[in-house]
Amino acid sequence: MTSKSVVRLANPDDEEGIMALCRMLHEENGLFPLDDDMVRDTIRKAFNKQGFIGVIGAKDALEGIIYMVISNFWYSKKPHLEELFNYVHPDHRKSEHAKSLIEFAKKCATDDIRLVIGVISNTRTEAKIRLYERRLGKPAGAFFVYPPPAAALIESH
Repeated sequence: MTSKSVVRLANPDDEEGIMALCRMLHEENGLFPLDDDMVRDTIRKAFNKQGFIGVIGAKDALEGIIYMVISNFWYSKKPHLEELFNYVHPDHRKSEHAKSLIEFAKKCATDDIRLVIGVISNTRTEAKIRLYERRLGKPAGAFFVYPPPAAALIESH
């Protein structure tokens, strides 16, 4: 386990490690089938300066990842950073990694390019929301999925 939660900017050499974490993330929270080619295309956008991927750990043993893409809302040409995902490997969830990844995202934001970040999860959702609130302040809305995924039904019982 990494003793410090040091986030670094990912580079193309990290692609296979990123793919491994993306597959794990999908296993936990995926709503739709995983398409490896689409994931690779999305990851490569960051390597082409269309976003930022922060990672923790060595390229062949990544422990955490956050990905923000430069985007805009449907009603404005003003860009913002849209968080696509923030994930910590299960073996490292008692670390400070999740906090460090959120702090990395905040540092990527500027007065001109704001960060839009949230939680889409059916696993420990309330705890994740509390973490985000402590790091970022009150949320500006909520996400809902209908019909709800089966995991949401199981967790609520």
